Amino acid sequence: MKNRSFKVLLAGQSLADAGDVFYIVALITSVYNVTNSLFYVSLVPVINMLGGFLGGLLAPLLIDRYKLKKILFNSQLIKTCFLLMLTLYVSSLLSQDTIVTIYIIIFFITFLDSFSNPASSALIPQLVSEENLLKANSLMSSIHQFIQMGGWAAGGILAAFLHSNGLLMLTFSLYVLSTCLLAFVKVKEKKPSEELEELSVKGSKMTSMFEGWRIIAGDKRLRVLHLTLIFSSIASPVWVSSILYPFIDIRLGVGTEWWGYINTSLLFGLFLAGILAYRLSDFINNNIRNVLLLGGFMVFLMTLLFGLNVNPILSLLLISMFGLFEELRMISIHTIIQSLVREKLLAKVYAVQSSLIMVTFGISTLMMGIMGQRYSIVVVFIIASISLCFSFINIITSTKYLTLTIGESNNNLEKQL
Repeated sequence: MKNRSFKVLLAGQSLADAGDVFYIVALITSVYNVTNSLFYVSLVPVINMLGGFLGGLLAPLLIDRYKLKKILFNSQLIKTCFLLMLTLYVSSLLSQDTIVTIYIIIFFITFLDSFSNPASSALIPQLVSEENLLKANSLMSSIHQFIQMGGWAAGGILAAFLHSNGLLMLTFSLYVLSTCLLAFVKVKEKKPSEELEELSVKGSKMTSMFEGWRIIAGDKRLRVLHLTLIFSSIASPVWVSSILYPFIDIRLGVGTEWWGYINTSLLFGLFLAGILAYRLSDFINNNIRNVLLLGGFMVFLMTLLFGLNVNPILSLLLISMFGLFEELRMISIHTIIQSLVREKLLAKVYAVQSSLIMVTFGISTLMMGIMGQRYSIVVVFIIASISLCFSFINIITSTKYLTLTIGESNNNLEKQL
């Protein structure tokens, strides 16, 4: 994989991802220091979810009008400006009476992420050859997962040394570097008007907004894959700290330092999957349906065993295995989606996907918390396992729709559209 623009995109997105984690850590610290209230802190992820969902709904309007590279660059540039405003505001004007302004700025930053993330994912197939698509996805996904997992720990350490203002300034620097790098991504894109005419989707704004939904609803393979993602989003809250902390304390009977050990083991599994996907990309491409089936079964089994387990050492092995197969499964899903859908429509599909996952995850997090408090933490893991079992059943009962090779799938979907 020798495409320089993909490497630039990878570096730019990685810096932006790190900044996204760091600024949330800084804000949680600032909001708690000012309000001393967990309620105000809990509003930060809620605002994130709302901004992401609304942005995902409106993203298709921009995708129809502008090139993906332009959307990606400008959204990151405006995010950088918002973060500068946020940094200045937190350092001089933040108080309990003015806390609402923080939430407004958070909303707009996440809102802009809903434009940049689909554009970035949709650019990958245009920057690498089809045979290297799985390799590209494994690199992008592995680095993203590493930043998501390790960024929170690193952010906490940096916040202790730099305090929230210093961490926000660091985030601003990362955003500036990311914006500069994304300016050097070079990709040949058709003009939006040409793309619309070719795909015959020129019409009202309402039609444009729901184009991604129509594409997913109109293709059995995309419906199967996105239903799998929804079931996975229902289960994923079991790995957030609000569930893991009491599980470690009550079920495993060890100290909170084991939260770090468990996260490290998960990170090891994710990394190992990324390496395997990169090294064995040809094998996985030729057996992508079987990888999906094996991954779906193993994440269900590992989640169930983890929830029933009481041995701390065994929990590290189970979470590592979960990370390995979850990452292989997700890389395979994204590779198939990118092979099925083309350029502009792919960005719209990713916008829908982002909205679906955000809403599902947000609602599930709330419900899992209620279930864990009312019943027991084991019940929460059993519910997550049931959801992942449905995800596996969804794949195994639809394998005949996923038997085409990547190139054949791409051609057939284009004919439908």
